[in-house]
Amino acid sequence: MTAALFHRFRRHAGPRLVWALCLLIAVSLLEAAGLVTLMPIIEQLGLGPVQLGGRIGNGWRTLFQVAGVTPSFESLLAGFAGLLIVQSLLKRISDRLNSELETGFATRLRTDLYTALMQANWLSFTRLKAAEVTRTLTQDVDHASLAAQQGLALASLVALALIHGTMALVCSVPLTLLAIASGLLVALAMRPFNRRSHQAGVTGQELRRQLNHSISEHLAGFKVAKSHGRGEQHGELFRRTTAKLADHQVRSRQLTGVSRSVFEIAGWLALMAFLVAAVRWARVGTGQLVLMVFIFTRLLPRIGAIQSTWQQILNQLPAYAATQSLLERLEAARESVPSSGNRIELQHALSVQRVTFAYDPEGSRRAVHQVSLRIPARQMTAVVGPSGSGKSTLADLMLGLLTPAEGEISVDGQPLNGGVLADWRNSIGYVPQEPFLFHDTVRANLLWSKPDATDDELHAVLRTAAADTFVARLPQGLDTIVGDRGVRLSGGERQRLTLARALLRRPTLLLLDEATSSLDTANERFVQEAIDRLHGELTLVVIAHRLSTVQQADQVVVLDHGHLVESGTPDELSRKEGGAYRHLMQANAPRPS
Repeated sequence: MTAALFHRFRRHAGPRLVWALCLLIAVSLLEAAGLVTLMPIIEQLGLGPVQLGGRIGNGWRTLFQVAGVTPSFESLLAGFAGLLIVQSLLKRISDRLNSELETGFATRLRTDLYTALMQANWLSFTRLKAAEVTRTLTQDVDHASLAAQQGLALASLVALALIHGTMALVCSVPLTLLAIASGLLVALAMRPFNRRSHQAGVTGQELRRQLNHSISEHLAGFKVAKSHGRGEQHGELFRRTTAKLADHQVRSRQLTGVSRSVFEIAGWLALMAFLVAAVRWARVGTGQLVLMVFIFTRLLPRIGAIQSTWQQILNQLPAYAATQSLLERLEAARESVPSSGNRIELQHALSVQRVTFAYDPEGSRRAVHQVSLRIPARQMTAVVGPSGSGKSTLADLMLGLLTPAEGEISVDGQPLNGGVLADWRNSIGYVPQEPFLFHDTVRANLLWSKPDATDDELHAVLRTAAADTFVARLPQGLDTIVGDRGVRLSGGERQRLTLARALLRRPTLLLLDEATSSLDTANERFVQEAIDRLHGELTLVVIAHRLSTVQQADQVVVLDHGHLVESGTPDELSRKEGGAYRHLMQANAPRPS
């Protein structure tokens, strides 16, 4: 998974990653130049000559001899300071570039996820948990991008460690090999901490998933909890979940702290062993010893940072695994719907021919089974039936959201697939049972359906939807904020505004799915009057629970357990003895008090 993360990051970064690596190399070379400059400074301090092996180690003397100069102590310090300043500036540029790469990678992951989400077929979308998608789009993406950025930091630390290790080898090969051997022993000792760090990341991922799920459920059930006086119990369940995550975070930080302490202690013990070996065994000079101590005191923290950074990467990897898993699931569920941007004007009929659909293809239950019907253009068709009869599934099939397992749906004789499906979705309007509004103005909610609509068009659809009067009474009219999900409006007002939004795109077919089932009598009448005004102007499909809303329909289709059991006009079906529609009428009739 680590390789997959860095490969994806490399593809995202492109040429900018080359610049980032060039800056990393430049900073490392300046670090080496600074160490070389330090050698004559040590000698001029009177600490003795720095006797180094190889051309690299003694190249600075040759350089000064060729140039014919004898640098002063002050000029050497100034040169050393200049190198540090340039190195610091390059680090700043490098950090900024790395930050841009990190945030850009997070943005790219979010965009790819959201695009895949929008392109996934409806059935796969309904199987997702909202809390899971929200967590992945926010927390997991951030953790994944942080892991990628830590990879750049790790590369920088490794490069600097290699520079210091090379300089140490120039100073003394035996002592450096001793130090490297000590470092390898420490690295082996740290392996259990690395495994525990990765496992802590997996556990943290699961606890964050539980927390997001808990938040989602608790907010959804908040009204019930308040009304039942169960707020304290609701809060206690939430506190347990957050307490688990808090305990885990404390343990994770303790693990990081323990591993850091173990590494630091082992590092200082290794440094002391090195000093003993340098003085008692290798008998290096004072100047050379000072340089090597300087190198190793800079090398040890970087090795510690390498260990810490690697642990952080391992800890964040499960977040990337979750992100990649969701992305792969969504891409596997992508539907191919090539769009031409055209509209379809329904001229004759929408035909449903022996259509069967099951949510679980392996199961025996069919949500819709061998249903055939014809939806005539510019007429009103009502689909009724008891709960679970398949009404909403049939609606989703007619909208093109679901694909029949058997049979075919056609628009004026054209099968509803491919480019026809995309054009059909551009041509229809849909009003769900639960109206959805953005936390924005009335105007913005309407323009979401048709961004280029004029004010005249907005007022026209508001009148048609019987919403113009209440909108005019709002404090700022069209520019009034409706609140989260339209909470500042009544249920009937929200539903009429949703109807107006659907009408703004001038649909050739308008489908209302239980649009009045949750409204009171007065608001139901407003919506029903709006539907009656649309009768004959466009094709209407009304999914209804209340039979009072279908009396003006040109035809009624009755479903029961996924089967079409009868169809006809409301009058015909109401007079049919023992018929399913008549039975529904009797069940819906008001009981005498």
